[in-house]
Amino acid sequence: MRKRKNKNGYIFLLVMAFIVVFSIIKLQGNGMLGNNEGLAKESSEKIVNSAEASYENKVKTTTKILTGKTIVIDPGHGGGDIGASGQNGTIEKDVTLTMSKNIQNNLEERTGATVILTRKDDVKVSLEDRVKIAEEENADLFVSIHFDAFFTNDVEGITTYYNNTDEPIAKLIHENIFKNGLDARNRGVRLGDLYVLRENSRPAILLELGFISNSKDEARMTSEEFQKNTANSIVDGIIDSLSSNI
Repeated sequence: MRKRKNKNGYIFLLVMAFIVVFSIIKLQGNGMLGNNEGLAKESSEKIVNSAEASYENKVKTTTKILTGKTIVIDPGHGGGDIGASGQNGTIEKDVTLTMSKNIQNNLEERTGATVILTRKDDVKVSLEDRVKIAEEENADLFVSIHFDAFFTNDVEGITTYYNNTDEPIAKLIHENIFKNGLDARNRGVRLGDLYVLRENSRPAILLELGFISNSKDEARMTSEEFQKNTANSIVDGIIDSLSSNI
């Protein structure tokens, strides 16, 4: 009796195996397995397209947020005025221009604001003319870009300066610079008796984005990662301050 049961079970397994093999052959003949692969590929493409669409929608959402606003970006120094120089040969006038152009490109791509540079090339622009540009353009914000220096090479970090009533804007932009875990010393927000701030009737701040006299800061400020990420963070702060009408 037991042998018969074992024999019947064996026959059942053979029949099931035959059915499975037959089904696979039939599916291959009808191109069904290929279609399944196509469906998987199509599904994957839909996921990718959905992610891209989500990013594009995010960009579109912020693209016009500062339409009608005018922002003046002021690359410090230029021409015969080289600013400070670093231990590894970095020249302040060069890195301020690079950073300012990164900020300009980021602003134009994301906000719809009118962005004006006080200098686009390696030329000297007087402090009076820098302020004059902000005044004549009726700027909603003037941002001067600099890199600090000290007579000893141990001083490091990033400082934001303001004058008059522009402390709230300075604080907001400064906070955004450090939001993404920037590995730099935070020297805070300070009142600064600086010409481009003191003589400017438009909202104005000045950013000292590291000490060019410090080797660690110098290496950071010349890196593409720092240039792009910090420009992005500064623009985040500009968007927050101007869209909230501080």
